[in-house]
Amino acid sequence: MDRVNLVDQTSEMLDRYGVPHGVVQAGHWRGRGYEPIQICSAQTLEKRGFFPDLSLLVVDEAHCVRRATASLIQGRGSLRVIGLTATPFTKGLSELYSNLVNVRTTNALIKDGFLVPLNFYSAAAPDMTGAKIVAGEWSERDIEQRGLAIVGDIVNEWAGKTEQHFGGPVKTIVFSATVDHGTELCRQFNAAGYRFEQISYKDGSDTRRRDLIAEFRKPQSEIVGLVSCEVFTKAFDVPDVMCGISARPYRKSFSSHIQQLGRVMRPADEKTFALWMCHSGNVMRFHADMLELFESGVQRLDDAELDAKARKEPDKEAREQIKCQSCGFILPPRANACPACGHERPLRPSVEVKPGTMVVVGGKEIVASGKYAFLVDRERMLRELAGLSLERKGGDVEAARRFTQAQYRNIYGAFARCNFENVDPLPPSPELRRLVQANVIRWAKSKHSRPAA
Repeated sequence: MDRVNLVDQTSEMLDRYGVPHGVVQAGHWRGRGYEPIQICSAQTLEKRGFFPDLSLLVVDEAHCVRRATASLIQGRGSLRVIGLTATPFTKGLSELYSNLVNVRTTNALIKDGFLVPLNFYSAAAPDMTGAKIVAGEWSERDIEQRGLAIVGDIVNEWAGKTEQHFGGPVKTIVFSATVDHGTELCRQFNAAGYRFEQISYKDGSDTRRRDLIAEFRKPQSEIVGLVSCEVFTKAFDVPDVMCGISARPYRKSFSSHIQQLGRVMRPADEKTFALWMCHSGNVMRFHADMLELFESGVQRLDDAELDAKARKEPDKEAREQIKCQSCGFILPPRANACPACGHERPLRPSVEVKPGTMVVVGGKEIVASGKYAFLVDRERMLRELAGLSLERKGGDVEAARRFTQAQYRNIYGAFARCNFENVDPLPPSPELRRLVQANVIRWAKSKHSRPAA
């Protein structure tokens, strides 16, 4: 873990479960080097060196790969390593970890009560048209300048929506565009009569930060909201936070968006849902990927594409289908009316559906349209399947041929009429990867459930 507050948070959780441990940190009151379990930040380990007799390493926020930690994992073959993360999208994770354990999907955790659902609102957001791009993301200077123009909207919208849903102010965290942007947000929230405090690199000491977070954790905290650029993105755990505000737009960083959402989805007493107010445009940009991740989870360690592609703004028709045009509520996929205000969802223009390429999805034959329209081009799909099969089978041509034909039949209901040696492989699309992975999982589950002969 690479933040001071994460060290304290993990220590408090181990205390809650009665697990003896020490903390490796300068001046920390829990410097108990004799305990078999030690908690420390990645930076501290890099400065002091790794434990020579270490047998098990648990890496929190494993998607943040640090060079020294990676060198330790790769250089000590006998070391057992567990990486924990909600967003294993970082390229190269498969070089450090051998398996991906996707225990439960987000939707399943919500259904089982381990997370709470979010009520999303898409509100006023800065116009990022023409903004400068630095390392794939909009420049902080442009984000800050354009974000300052909507600070008043953020404060007013928060006051109205928390009154509507909770009857008044509730504990809130805000992801600001920059530190200066956060300062202005705090100023205007406080001017409106609500105590908001900022956590940033300007704190000057860990003590101030600890004190603010400790006060914020109290059930009847004097602090209504905390504001920060990135501090809350990683494992900030205050379960009774009822509202999150996104004010930092991302072009590519899907992982940052998902990490932010996770900060307000923790369950707490009498908490049945949380409010998410998007003043960044991120919910609209990442909407399709977010729904897919929540429903299906992550299937590959090296699916870096989720954080590598810039998302385009939805067109007008798409926005009308995603967002309530009356109140800004993000509509569930099959809702006919807004659950928040009752406004009727506009009907899609009627389109005549003609018979087309039939594909087998989940055991049912359907027309290759909508989200499965990519399957219409059978020749291309055969080439992508060949590329995927060679990748999965480590270049074993015969094994790849069998896998390609099996998956082609799974999709189209019949084997491909071709000579595999004449097929020119192509890199598989993310959509095909997900479909094949779902087929493999479905087959494995059906095999496991069959009675023994």
